[in-house]
Amino acid sequence: MPLSFFSRNRTGTATSLPPYTLKVSAKAKYARLKMTPHEGLVVVVPVGFDKKQLPALLQRYASWIKKSSEQLERHRPEALPLQENGLPCTILFQHCSEEWMVRYHPSGRRLVESDEGSGKQLLVGADVADTELCRRLLLLWLKRRAEVVLIPALEQIAAERGFDYLKAGVRLQHSRWGSCSSRGSITLNTKLLFLPDYLVRYIMIHELCHTVHMNHSRSFWVLVQEHDPFWRRNNLEMKTAWKYVPHWVAAHP
Repeated sequence: MPLSFFSRNRTGTATSLPPYTLKVSAKAKYARLKMTPHEGLVVVVPVGFDKKQLPALLQRYASWIKKSSEQLERHRPEALPLQENGLPCTILFQHCSEEWMVRYHPSGRRLVESDEGSGKQLLVGADVADTELCRRLLLLWLKRRAEVVLIPALEQIAAERGFDYLKAGVRLQHSRWGSCSSRGSITLNTKLLFLPDYLVRYIMIHELCHTVHMNHSRSFWVLVQEHDPFWRRNNLEMKTAWKYVPHWVAAHP
């Protein structure tokens, strides 16, 4: 649950600090702030951090918090309709311009796809009130859909650009959009389905270039630029690309 504090300014007047989520990290060496589409303001602190310092920390970065929050709201995609418990009524894959209407029914097969005159529909065979079961089924379907859509797209880009890789797969990852092993195995994040096509293409080119350079050296970025002249802009936009991922997906790595 987001936390909030009241502090006092120099005049002694009580001031309200913004709500935030506090995370204690064993890897953190110092306190840091980040703004995320689904959690809002997140404060990451090292183990043993004196929490009494939090109000002063938040006040010190009040202008950054305000600016980041406003920027996030300006670029937040329009929310799709949801069930009362947060489950989706509609799923939109920007990458391949697919829109699925989702229905829930406690009987029958667990996952059924149909593409009739009314458009693409997904029937989830579970009681909509069973949030966790429905979400697990939706994530399972999401992974299957990613295998059908993302892997052929990667194959096509590799063929067009003259890259070779050992194999490719998809995973529902929390923080990495893609990876490439030293043997040339590429893994793509299932959540790429929700991103615009040009960003998905950038990630795929990025990982394909790692089949040539297993680092982020100058030679690597020169190769990336050769295949994506807009890589700098795309790389910068990827820092906020999680805004495209619905909360029912993003909340479950």
